[in-house]
Parts: sequence; C-alpha cells; structure tokens
Amino acid sequence: MFDPKPILVLLAGVILGAMGHLPEGFDDLIGPLLRGALILLFLAIGFDMGKEPRLWETLRSLSGRALMMPVAALLGSVAGGILTGITVGLPVGLAASASAGCGYYSITMILLKEAAGIEAATIGFVANLAREVLTILAMPLFVRYFGKAGALGAAGATAMDTALPFIIRSAGKEVAVHAFVSGVILSLIIPLSVPLIYRLLS
Repeated sequence: MFDPKPILVLLAGVILGAMGHLPEGFDDLIGPLLRGALILLFLAIGFDMGKEPRLWETLRSLSGRALMMPVAALLGSVAGGILTGITVGLPVGLAASASAGCGYYSITMILLKEAAGIEAATIGFVANLAREVLTILAMPLFVRYFGKAGALGAAGATAMDTALPFIIRSAGKEVAVHAFVSGVILSLIIPLSVPLIYRLLS
C-alpha cells in the first residue's frame, strides 16, 4: 500500500521552516546533511540489493531483450517529461531529469536539490511520488491497455518494491522476476541519469 510517511515528513519540514523553528546555523548544515543522506541512501540501496540471494542468478538467466525493458522505461519517461515540460512551460532540462527519476522520488529529490535547488527538488519529488501513486492505482488499466511490458514501464524503479505486488496481482506471477530486475537496474541507473540529463538539457 501507499506509504504516507514521506509526505508527512516533508510537510513537517515545510512547517518548521516556515515557522523558523530551526537551530541557528542549520541552513549551513543542509548541504552537507543532504550529501550525507545521499551517500547513506546509496549504501542502503546497495545493501538491499546485495542481500537478495537470487539477484545475480536471475540476472544471468535473463535474455538481452528482457534487459532492454528498463532502458525503454527510462527513455519513455524522459520523452514524456520533455513533452510535458513543453506543454506546461517547465524548463526542458528540469522536466526531463525529474521524469528520469522513474518513480524513485526520494533519491530524485536529493539529486535535483544538489543540481538545481529546492524548487527543482520539489518538482522532482511531487512528480515521482504522483507517478508511484498513479501506477499503483491504475495498474489494472496499464496491463489491459498496454500489456505486461507497459505495466513494468509505468512502474519504473518501483517495480522492484512498492509496485511489485500490484504488478503481480494484475499481470500474473510470471512477470515478477522481470519486474524486480527492471526496478533494480533502473535504481542503479537513476543516480547517474538524473543529474546527467539535467546538465545535458539545461
């Protein structure tokens, strides 16, 4: 199910910041804290992936075509972000890099904060959180109209965790391995693709 804690924590931070109830000198600590949080997040992601005993065996068993799924999901996300940015008047670089987060809102927010500031981070957070929620809610429709591959592409990085039960329920157990591996690969690519796309298109 959808976890509301990230939104609640973000809102708590917004309220505390607006009220000015932060320790003196905290503003100077935000940059180092974010970098430290990013490093810890990478460590946690690596640990979570590494402890999965069947991961490497599963990767070796997949065909090259199956491994193209996360690449296609990333390219489709970026293309959709560019079109959306042009439509709503967002800078193309920001729209594309936010979309390259592929539903991984926590890491996308931190990466965009480092690359472009708090406004870009907020856009990245909201866009990717909305993608995760909509994917979970609309998974049966994705499977019906776009097939199993379309469902995995829509889930993006969340196909390895939060969206996985909903993918299995709508698309069947046979796609579970492909969904997991697609999400893992995207989770590895996102830390590189988000800042790179922002620099290339901004």
